[in-house]
Amino acid sequence: MKRAFISAGLVVGMLAFGVGVYQAAGFLKAGRAHVQKPNQTTGPSLQGSIYVVQAGAIYRYQHGTFAQITSEAGWMQPAADPQGGQLVAVRRQANESDLFLLERSGRVDAQLTHNGSSAIELNHWTFYPRFSPDGSRVFYAYDAKDPYNSFRVDLAIFASPADPAATRSVQWTYPNQYTGGDVNPIPLRSSGLIYTKFSIDDQSKVHSQIWYQARPGGPGVALTDSAADCPQPALSADEHLLAMVCMNGARAPDLVAATFFPATFSLGAPNILVKGQLVGSPSFAPDGKTLAYLGPGTSGGGFQLWTVPVAQSTAPTPRQIGSGLDLDATSAPVWVS
Repeated sequence: MKRAFISAGLVVGMLAFGVGVYQAAGFLKAGRAHVQKPNQTTGPSLQGSIYVVQAGAIYRYQHGTFAQITSEAGWMQPAADPQGGQLVAVRRQANESDLFLLERSGRVDAQLTHNGSSAIELNHWTFYPRFSPDGSRVFYAYDAKDPYNSFRVDLAIFASPADPAATRSVQWTYPNQYTGGDVNPIPLRSSGLIYTKFSIDDQSKVHSQIWYQARPGGPGVALTDSAADCPQPALSADEHLLAMVCMNGARAPDLVAATFFPATFSLGAPNILVKGQLVGSPSFAPDGKTLAYLGPGTSGGGFQLWTVPVAQSTAPTPRQIGSGLDLDATSAPVWVS
């Protein structure tokens, strides 16, 4: 019972600041310089567009400048459909969150979920949406209520049609209790799923692993060891490279990329792209040659947008995009062509 209460406390932290201790550090205010809105700064021109989030608003970075496409209304965690013409995003309220379909301009097309309730304990949370490779479904993390404890929040991965008129949803994963649940779904062209799964060891320590699952409710298989503590997977468009953030027992994580072998449910040797820094929320460029990620530019500062090449070099050089930002560390950059 003691272990359960300790773990339940960790769940609150995960929901408030996102998954991982290093993300919480991005919200520390000590020593932070004045924060600029993204559209008050510029950066180098990149191929395509990148969507990021600051203070509940979504911004699009294109041709070296940022443009605000939504109001500051609790928006977070956008994702793009396979063609990049439509977004799905979370809108978070005080006691619940829902999924919405947006045009690339930020205009709301439709609301996909309706999680609000007049009874607080019956509200639901929905996070980390991601389109299926064919665009027909949206995968997301959702708190299916425990009938015996409505305040226990362990997110499970569900999939629903991207058509707002369709209502049937399928539960893919069944999380370990009192861990915060399963997050970061990445549906594959083979109909399988990659995601982050959490577990608790005998010392009440929470571990994160990258997990592969072939079908809804299937047993799945771990792609990373629990001791490595790797959350936040990102997959290249050709599904050949997997990026993740791994602690490996260190005080600060590494940004790592590895070859993904779907036939054997395994990863190749890890290639460390950024070592021992507060990095998070990686996302591949459309051509798979570059990663965008979030991390502070200065000690104690807010999270900035960075890019780093995925070349097999000993020390690739990251590049900061914009300056003085305080981006939402739980909202991975969305890079579309």
